[in-house]
Amino acid sequence: MAAEHAEDAGGAEIHWGYDGDTSPDRWGGLDASFAVCDTGVEQSPVDLTGAAPADAADGGGLDIQWQATEAEVVDNGHTIQVNVAEGSSIVLEGRQFSLVQFHFHVPSEHTVDTVASPMEVHFVHGAEEGDLAVIGVFMEAGDADPTIQNLWEAIPGPDESPAAVGALDPGTLLPEGRGYFRYQGSLTTPPCSEVVSWVVMTESISVSQAQVDAFAALYPMNARPVQPLNGREIQLRQ
Repeated sequence: MAAEHAEDAGGAEIHWGYDGDTSPDRWGGLDASFAVCDTGVEQSPVDLTGAAPADAADGGGLDIQWQATEAEVVDNGHTIQVNVAEGSSIVLEGRQFSLVQFHFHVPSEHTVDTVASPMEVHFVHGAEEGDLAVIGVFMEAGDADPTIQNLWEAIPGPDESPAAVGALDPGTLLPEGRGYFRYQGSLTTPPCSEVVSWVVMTESISVSQAQVDAFAALYPMNARPVQPLNGREIQLRQ
């Protein structure tokens, strides 16, 4: 999941990436503010294996309350990100989180039984208390997705301003089924803060191979490797 560009105490941007001297295995040493990338014990993404069915009587659950809102497409140097206007939210286990943005990774960051999908989209929600809830959706190669096509056609050039895409319904990028994996984790990009309630849908959506290739032409690989569970439990809700 892409965070805001990290800055050092002097306001200079700290460069990080996915290969070479700034690859994920070196993030923790790039700046003191990134230390938890190495030292954290609830890091993301993870391999979604061995999930235990959630107790239906525990009062949890997910209520997605998204609506069509104004949006803009941004190339932030790490991914293609879609910023959305206020109005969409979720209620996760009794707490409300507001949808702020969503963005994409190639290949998927989460895996299931060690198998990655071609892409994954992350819907980032913020709570008033400052922590986050993120919904991840796997994207498999198949039929083209019209919403993705509209977004790809709006991607701005390197020196262009964010591109407005008008009223966008993020719900068109959800699978039909509402089953999901649930665990506690972190941002998948620096500073790797362990403030994320993760929801990863069990069903995927379809995009065409051409749509995967179009993203990969910009970002051939922008996925952090899976991280140890360190005793965390993964719940499965159907």
